[in-house]
Amino acid sequence: MGETKKINVKDWINLSSVMIGAVLTILALIWQVPTNGIISASYLLMISFIFFVNSVSTNSKANFEQEHREITEQKLNQWMLFAEYTFGIGFTCVICAFAILGYEYLINFSGVRLLSLLLPVSFIAVALLLMFVYNIINYDGKLSAFKSIKRNLWAILEVGCLLVIIIDYVSRYTTGIPLIP
Repeated sequence: MGETKKINVKDWINLSSVMIGAVLTILALIWQVPTNGIISASYLLMISFIFFVNSVSTNSKANFEQEHREITEQKLNQWMLFAEYTFGIGFTCVICAFAILGYEYLINFSGVRLLSLLLPVSFIAVALLLMFVYNIINYDGKLSAFKSIKRNLWAILEVGCLLVIIIDYVSRYTTGIPLIP
């Protein structure tokens, strides 16, 4: 057996569990007042639920394997990386769902069109800024911060969601047809 260091996954298990509860609560609340975008947001939130459940179970497996079986540090790191990727993708789905819901609810209830578009733009911009700062801190301010595959993937997905919202906005106000279900 390779020598392994003690890992602490309790916080990640707790955080993923809280996210599961938050996602289910959000789903219950948004279904009370249907709006455009509820279908897209529901899909994203249900997918995030699966990713958060996987993060809990993968972190729990890594913890169990470390405490009760012989496991190499390399194998342990693989489990932890898998859990981190799934948590991140789940969180990205939640961010995208919130951006869509905020955009659609503002359009439906306030009638303020430009502010409706500025909400998802600012929301995703703040999320990307925080991710960028985290990367810089994580990589000690080096340019290698841009080499984080997982965070680049999450950023691309969030920017893609924002582009869909912008295309919907343009379509909605040029043809009157919303594109986001």
